[in-house]
Amino acid sequence: MAVVLPTDEPVFSSVVARVPALSGVQDLVVRTLEGGLTNANYLVEARGERFVVRIVGDNGDILVNDRTTEEAAMRRAVSAGISPELIVFVQPEGHIVTRYLEDATPLTISQFVSDAMIPRLAARLKQVHGLESIDGSFDPYADIWRWLGVLDERGTDRPSRLASLLERVASIEHDPIRNDPDRFVLCHNDPYHLNFLDDGSLWLIDWEYAGMGDMMYDIASVAYVLDRRGKDLLLESYFGSVDTPRRLDLDASICVVLCWNVVWSLIQTHGGVTGFDYLAYAEELLDTVPMR
Repeated sequence: MAVVLPTDEPVFSSVVARVPALSGVQDLVVRTLEGGLTNANYLVEARGERFVVRIVGDNGDILVNDRTTEEAAMRRAVSAGISPELIVFVQPEGHIVTRYLEDATPLTISQFVSDAMIPRLAARLKQVHGLESIDGSFDPYADIWRWLGVLDERGTDRPSRLASLLERVASIEHDPIRNDPDRFVLCHNDPYHLNFLDDGSLWLIDWEYAGMGDMMYDIASVAYVLDRRGKDLLLESYFGSVDTPRRLDLDASICVVLCWNVVWSLIQTHGGVTGFDYLAYAEELLDTVPMR
């Protein structure tokens, strides 16, 4: 059954009003799209055309500093055939409308970790990393330290295991390898399974955290859900070979990815999507931290 309530909301209505194919249509068919943990997403149909409308969530201003970076990265990806057509990007708020991909479906976790999919993921990431640079950057360490201040202001409790992970991440941040300019490329920075859509081509959506950054962070964002064999397959598919230093580099990057996501989850305990247990998710992430 179609959901029509968003058409009565001022933000939704103002975004739709900027799309000629939707503006003024009285009988929009609107359906909530599930799966997003930050924003509200809707499938909107009018006159035979279908679009995805993303409305930024309550923590949008805290989680993303600069939406111009997201838009620049997204436009690069659209031009390269990596992301669906962008119809409207509302600045500075970050609400967007994109073309709906009729035959594309989000990857399930079982598809995501399969031997058949891992080389495709590596190839797509490598294509993203080859895109022309943009002005904005992504710094997971800066996000972590900034968000910890927000948690302190809110009085949010932290999992006891987070302290040791934070110490480890602080050490990783100052590893000279992190300053290698050859690693500094355009990254998506949130390539988890639901952000990949497959219709024969592999599409990447949700570029909120995109920016110039460490390519290994992107690779680690895929790798942390893989077993050791899957991690090796990912590294081999991306780099052409696997060795011990690269495995150690990946494990260190996975620690950073997990820490970023744990602190992100704690931020979302206030103002996140209703019905999702962000604290439990943070504990699950801590369960997967690589051993030293």
